[in-house]
Amino acid sequence: MGEKGCRILLVENSEKGHEVFEQFVKEKGIPYDFVNAGSLAEAKQACTLYRDIVEATHTLIWRTDAEGRIMFLNPAWEKSSGYSVSEMAGRPLSDFQSPESAEHYSNAFRNCLIGESVIGHETTFLSKEGDEVYLAINMIPLYNGKKIIGTQGTAHDVTERRHADELLQYISAKDELTGLYNLHTFLSMTEQQIKTAEREKKEILIIYAGVDGMQLINDVHGREEGDQILIDAADILRKTFREADVFARSGADEFVISTLVSSKNTEEMIMSRFEENIDAYNADKTGFHRLSLSIGSAFYNPERNTSIHDALSMADEKMHECKHTKKVGA
Repeated sequence: MGEKGCRILLVENSEKGHEVFEQFVKEKGIPYDFVNAGSLAEAKQACTLYRDIVEATHTLIWRTDAEGRIMFLNPAWEKSSGYSVSEMAGRPLSDFQSPESAEHYSNAFRNCLIGESVIGHETTFLSKEGDEVYLAINMIPLYNGKKIIGTQGTAHDVTERRHADELLQYISAKDELTGLYNLHTFLSMTEQQIKTAEREKKEILIIYAGVDGMQLINDVHGREEGDQILIDAADILRKTFREADVFARSGADEFVISTLVSSKNTEEMIMSRFEENIDAYNADKTGFHRLSLSIGSAFYNPERNTSIHDALSMADEKMHECKHTKKVGA
């Protein structure tokens, strides 16, 4: 009982019992802690409440040592990660992350070790199935006296919210019918293309393409037939242009394309490929099902005193001139 490091815990309701025991252990030189029965019951109740909350919550709770090794995880981690708590214990969180995410998390962890709180840090880790799980982390230093001995914190699995945000961003950037970019996104992406053109001293070819007779198709054959024509036209654009090119639905029956000029005959090559793809589409079509496009083009040269909007306007004007000529000729 008097061995070094041993402590005695007395549970007693009687104040006199406390005094007698305290005198005895002092005489014997035995270290002790005194807790009365009421305090112990309250402590047990608090422990049970704490355990229930930690185990039932969907919030991810963890604790690490100063080396970043996981010392504690609540059960919510198993649902989010697919790993059992025992599989993750003793390993740093970075073992379950991509190199880029691990680097960002490690920086936040180091900041925490020098006494800083980390609030709202967003990171990802890979589940056991290899899926990317998005987390929003709050992390604080873990102290023993004045010494930092690790970190502890909470995290929220925001994967579903992140996917919803990405879907919303995709929807806002895309034309719902054709899946092509909308005009706003086209203009934004063309700004990046202009920087490339300036850096590489290249021109940009702007092409406007409009579906002929769209109003008649809608009026006579119905909106669904008209929509299908637009979807098919968008597919032809995908076959004609490169992934690096930017193309979008710019209006009800119009499309716009921006492509970096790679050679002197770029326009000729593109128009030839465009015509071939339209002819292939029309090969087994008759009547209104046949696709006809009016096309206008213009060049933007970063070294000349014109803007990309001038080139867009010129190409659009040429496309409408082409439409008008076809109508007059008909």
